[in-house]
Amino acid sequence: MSEQEGVTDHLVTIIQLIQLARGSGTLTTWRGTGDLFEEGVITFVKGQVTQASAGRRKDHAALNWLSTWGRCRYSFTPAMLDEATKQLLAWLAAGITQPPRPATPAPSSGPPSVAARGSQSGAGVVGQGQQGARSSDASYYAVPYPVLPFQQALLLIEQYHLSRAHRQLFLLIDGRRRLLDLAQLMGKEPQVVGQLLSDLEQRGIIQRKGL
Repeated sequence: MSEQEGVTDHLVTIIQLIQLARGSGTLTTWRGTGDLFEEGVITFVKGQVTQASAGRRKDHAALNWLSTWGRCRYSFTPAMLDEATKQLLAWLAAGITQPPRPATPAPSSGPPSVAARGSQSGAGVVGQGQQGARSSDASYYAVPYPVLPFQQALLLIEQYHLSRAHRQLFLLIDGRRRLLDLAQLMGKEPQVVGQLLSDLEQRGIIQRKGL
């Protein structure tokens, strides 16, 4: 299989699909014509963003900008044809943007399962005692922002063995989006995103204002 092209209404869904599939390659995206033409390029290695550019924006700023794009065209060129990238190409060819979630143990009850799913995705036991405080209504309007350079933050996320959800969340943090905005972009419950933010904050990767 080779390059796959398509059109999406929300570029962030394609970005997240590549991350979830752990694909390797280059995503090129463009929109507009003439003076309004814009183009962005994101490089992935096994699902991790290694470079991003969009006009004068680079890395974290570029990725956050591209994640806000609505309808646009894109092209994904694989860097290798490992099994993960082959699966990704098959999903893109089939127009799939929401792959099945990995199987997890069945929750024993309703509401607690939300927090359980967050911890099973890699949130771990850190900050469980603070979950109630972080899930308050006030925390939903807190605005997280990165406190480390882009590459250093991604390296720490890898070193702490945090989950893909943690990495995806960090990539969406731009110092303007609230917890509720991030939850909507990720398609997760605010309580789960709040726990993920607590994990990142406790490791010195982000901070939150408005709490």
